[in-house]
Amino acid sequence: MRAVVGFPQLDSARLGRYLEAQVPSFHRLRSAERFVGGNSNPIWRIEAESGRYILRTQPAGELLKSAHALDREYRVLCAHAGSAVPVATPRVLCNDLDVIGVQFYLMDWVTGTVFRDVRLPEVDRSERSAIYAAAIDMLATIHRTDIDARGLRDFGRPGHYFERQMHRWSSQYRTAMPEGEPTLDRLIEALKSAMPADNEAPVLLHGDARLDNLMFDGSGHHIVAVLDWELSTLGHPLADLGQFLAVQELPAHYLLPGLAGLDRRALGIPGADEQAARYFEAMGRAPVDLRFHKAFAMFRQAAMSAGLRRRAELGTAVAESAHLFGETLDVFARVGLEILDPRH
Repeated sequence: MRAVVGFPQLDSARLGRYLEAQVPSFHRLRSAERFVGGNSNPIWRIEAESGRYILRTQPAGELLKSAHALDREYRVLCAHAGSAVPVATPRVLCNDLDVIGVQFYLMDWVTGTVFRDVRLPEVDRSERSAIYAAAIDMLATIHRTDIDARGLRDFGRPGHYFERQMHRWSSQYRTAMPEGEPTLDRLIEALKSAMPADNEAPVLLHGDARLDNLMFDGSGHHIVAVLDWELSTLGHPLADLGQFLAVQELPAHYLLPGLAGLDRRALGIPGADEQAARYFEAMGRAPVDLRFHKAFAMFRQAAMSAGLRRRAELGTAVAESAHLFGETLDVFARVGLEILDPRH
């Protein structure tokens, strides 16, 4: 049976020499340990005489077009230096495939807590609302980034964001799954019919706005780093808000657990309307119906899962869960259809 997971094999001696030559503060690589988790790009904990770092690499093997663009992620990290959006300090981007065989970058280690479960079972009920409030406030802070001052005006094309994204992710889905998937096909057609006008000035989008892409300090009230900028671009701000809210509507027992069917009030977690209202107030904009934006987020998750399934088949996935996400992408599509039309 062919292996599902494929990641680069690090030549520690070669990697160490490269990092010492490119990063003046880096001294003597001691170890490189791969983290287990995530489905996009392999992550390694680097221990050196000069400290601890994170190495983020592309997967080994064949990659879908425009996927795993670590150079874009690195650019955003550099742009945020000294801004109101906290990120790990980037140290070097390597495009030389002779070093470890794939593109990679090194960044500083940040100590903190990442909440993987939106139910926040490890947090006292009285503290959960504050965590969600901090997450929504950070999303608004990202969207208020001055893209001119940060050198990001050319980071994405202006206008027609949802139309362009529909084309991009539909193409990736068709490439990964030429046979198609009936529920996702229905969602795509429903979204095309519900496509809103896009006359918004573009903002910096995180691209994968979720609670588990934020790192909090020990108190759980303050965000010390925004993680995983691989999908960042310029576009419509409600795409990020839709993503953040939509994943909460997934079933609680799914691979990416949500809050569907759970009593949020009993859990101490604010409802979707309350979270959206906080965002709209922070951005100084009038509330709007977010059904399209949340359903669109589910379409993107389903299309990404198709890519995960393809990578699992090729043996280039980052985690064994890639196959499971790929085989259950209809869950994202079904939730998307239910969001668009609750009578579905």
